[in-house]
Amino acid sequence: MRRLPAAILVSVAGHAIALGWVVCDGDVLAVPLRDRTAAIAPPPAQPVNPPPEPIAIVLLEARDEPPPAQPPAADASARPANATRASAADRRRNAAISTGATGAGPEQPQGAPGRSRWMTMRGAERPKLGGPSGGFLEHFLENSKPLAPPPDIPAERVGDELAEARRQLRHAEAIGSSRVGELRERVVALAAEREAEELKPAGGGTYRSEHETFTAKVDADGRVHLEDRNLDIQDRMMQWMGADPYARAKLAFLDRTRDQRAAVGERHRRVQLAHSAQLMQRNIDRLWASATTVAARKAGLFELWDDCAETGSDELLAGSAAARAFVIGIIRARLRGSDAYTADELAQLNARRRSKAVFAPYE
Repeated sequence: MRRLPAAILVSVAGHAIALGWVVCDGDVLAVPLRDRTAAIAPPPAQPVNPPPEPIAIVLLEARDEPPPAQPPAADASARPANATRASAADRRRNAAISTGATGAGPEQPQGAPGRSRWMTMRGAERPKLGGPSGGFLEHFLENSKPLAPPPDIPAERVGDELAEARRQLRHAEAIGSSRVGELRERVVALAAEREAEELKPAGGGTYRSEHETFTAKVDADGRVHLEDRNLDIQDRMMQWMGADPYARAKLAFLDRTRDQRAAVGERHRRVQLAHSAQLMQRNIDRLWASATTVAARKAGLFELWDDCAETGSDELLAGSAAARAFVIGIIRARLRGSDAYTADELAQLNARRRSKAVFAPYE
């Protein structure tokens, strides 16, 4: 049998001596270990549903009365102190915003409801500012852009200039003036310019413009009528389907001639106002032909008088005054004696008049 090494024997002997020292008469003399469960304290039991943190409700129309004291929360001691201070600051800031208490507004009486400046539609009455001074207006008018001249009718303007140039040319040729060559060049240039104008006079204050696919006719009052011409089968099929094959060309024509047609209508209006008395006479003649009773003629004459304008340009007012004067003259000439307006009739007519002037034909 092999011998154990000396080191192993020494180790076994040492362990045997230690075991014999610990165990004596079968009892364990060793000190018991400390209970780990008793040394480590269990964490406090957390509730399944912790109570929610109280919510601060801020009303828009807040009162100045102090809010009621809030009961302390169950876990208030567990929250940090800085969180409590931050929450209180937030509540104060929200209350200041909702009530408009910025420190600059007027004080509210004790116990009266506060009013939010955000809910106020009309602020404090502002001081009334005076109008601009007279010097400012004069400076503004002196440096303002002058009004654009009213639109003219190029064809007529060029025609008048051409007629004047031809008259001067005839006079220069008769006296042998040196301006004959210059006047001849001007006549040629004006004739070419008039020929290039899109709207050409057609008689009676009307105008006409010929295009490849349509003809434009302008009435004396500026209204325009477009008539198609030289349409092929495809163009007529598009019209049958509800599409105008030359709508773009027509719109371009209307844009180019808008100012000229406005000038034509304005001139016609001035002519009508200058002859307002003659136009009123035609209206009265039609009234006398259509109304056969005296009562109907009286009502018709009042309507013609009441339709005359009382506000507008000087030309309009002048034409209106002339038309009214003509109506009053007809009433005084034709409605006399038993056919004259009675006081009751005049009162009834004046009660429903639209004019500011009083209808009193016999005064």
